[in-house]
Amino acid sequence: MPLAFESVDDELNVLGTLALLNFLSGYRPVLHRLTGRGAYSTILSLVLAAYLSSPSPSSSESILSAQGMSAATPAQLADLARINTHTERAHESLPVTVGVKDDEAFEVLELLAGALRETGDVLQREGCPSLGVWVRGALERADGSNGVFVHELASTFPAFCDIHLVDTEPVYLLKKALWLATVVSLRFEGENVPFKVPSLDDMPVFADNVLPTLLVHHGILSLSSASDPALVSLSLTSPDTRILSRDSATRLRAAAVTACAAIVARAHALSKEKEGCSWLAQWTEQQLDGWLWEQGKREELRKVERVAERGTVFY
Repeated sequence: MPLAFESVDDELNVLGTLALLNFLSGYRPVLHRLTGRGAYSTILSLVLAAYLSSPSPSSSESILSAQGMSAATPAQLADLARINTHTERAHESLPVTVGVKDDEAFEVLELLAGALRETGDVLQREGCPSLGVWVRGALERADGSNGVFVHELASTFPAFCDIHLVDTEPVYLLKKALWLATVVSLRFEGENVPFKVPSLDDMPVFADNVLPTLLVHHGILSLSSASDPALVSLSLTSPDTRILSRDSATRLRAAAVTACAAIVARAHALSKEKEGCSWLAQWTEQQLDGWLWEQGKREELRKVERVAERGTVFY
């Protein structure tokens, strides 16, 4: 990240807030209309603007402090993300231009503000001045265990608790918590910091909407025999079927995690069975995740419309 931070806590604060707000994937077309950017780029711009405009990370006016998070408003976030909350149109009967509320913009901003306020309230109850201070403490307590860190993050903050009950069974996806553990590990590995970085061993893929979309597009995930009617009728070329309910989206995300684990397991088997494939023995689910994400950025795959879930703060 192209910033000079005053302390490890400050950097963890920015990374933690970025992870907290790393959702809105279901609003990709809306965000392109509002900001000209996708979900992650919009959130990155918002968090960096908050950091650069704040007199100090502990300022009560900054959304990067616990107090500021608790008081976050849609108007404040609209200013940071440069999102216009109203559009102009000609009045029906008068020769004037009037401002019209952009409902989709407000929906996005309310989701962001709600996640911030909820998290800020938790931090203040925990006696932490910022998310970065809490994250550093959790990393120290985890002592290098990604499982311990992810569990504490998800059990403390509702916006990280990406766990859903579907067909009476809990489904653990935890995309944002896993993402933060990975980013912290990659950023601070080998650095002189007061904690052990989380181990990346046995980390699953990040269950968002990109991986399921690509796996369906390439025919790796076949939904024709799914027990969920919404998934059976899902077509990437049909806008009406791409917006999924929470339960349907959870089933699809879980299927993507399972499929990626199976792909890597098959790669490990091929490393022993086929000559010249020994390199596959070291392949990880995280590497597959990264490769699929890079594929998703290719021009022809950018045009593939993605499945989406609205109203979620988890991905």
